[in-house]
Amino acid sequence: MSTIVGSSSTNEAESGKVVIEQRLLKLDEVFVYKIPAMKTADGHRAEDWNIATPLATCSLIVNRRDDSLCINIMAERPKANAPPGATESYLFAQSIIQVKSDQSSHKLEHWVEPVVDSSRYFAMRIRDSRTGREAFIGIGFRERNDATNFRMTMEDYVAALKREEKAQVLHQQFEQSLEHQSAEGGDGEEQPLPSMSNLSLKEGEKIHINIKGNGGSKRVTPAASNKQTPKKGLVGLRKPPPPPPDVDAVAAKASSVENTVSNTQEKEEDEWGDFEG
Repeated sequence: MSTIVGSSSTNEAESGKVVIEQRLLKLDEVFVYKIPAMKTADGHRAEDWNIATPLATCSLIVNRRDDSLCINIMAERPKANAPPGATESYLFAQSIIQVKSDQSSHKLEHWVEPVVDSSRYFAMRIRDSRTGREAFIGIGFRERNDATNFRMTMEDYVAALKREEKAQVLHQQFEQSLEHQSAEGGDGEEQPLPSMSNLSLKEGEKIHINIKGNGGSKRVTPAASNKQTPKKGLVGLRKPPPPPPDVDAVAAKASSVENTVSNTQEKEEDEWGDFEG
């Protein structure tokens, strides 16, 4: 079972420096192995560790303390002056990682190195704080997710250091630019602020704004307004139908048309009559 936490605490050392410590990961189960010396240059191999019989079964806590990463292997032991069965945790082994990008000897692989034949086992460099002696131990996880969380926690720590270094460089460049500008400005005299542009309209100027869109209102001309607005008192009335045609006038007009057509035909017959054989 793994637990990733982001709690942090602030400690103040005797020198007065504020030290920030943040817990990044807590795993309830980790197997610890006593490993032999590396046989080949390829790397450590878990099959050489006799993984069926670990040296101890402990828990693992990863804390960040300032720029260092502390990997603490915690074990259980009977608690003194306590009822039977009571236990307490104690530090079984510790690895303090201090990655520095400008030093090849301070890479992450110097402290933690994955084995070449499994993704769940690692060789870790530990250091005795009292004697200063260093040695390698093997650690392994039952669940693959625990091993993945352990590896990603270390990768996130390295990525965070790179971001912080980049931010520090940018901050120094910004301070240098401010100092350069103050040196060019003279004896600390403040430069006058540029005057604001006069955006007010002059006399006779106009601003035309065209607003496009389906929801926009259309401008109504006076003529269209007069057509669309009915007069008072005539709302809803239609025009009266036209009067019926005069029957006598229509008959007289038809008779006149027939006489005109008849006269025209007789005249054409008289003109072409001389050509008949």
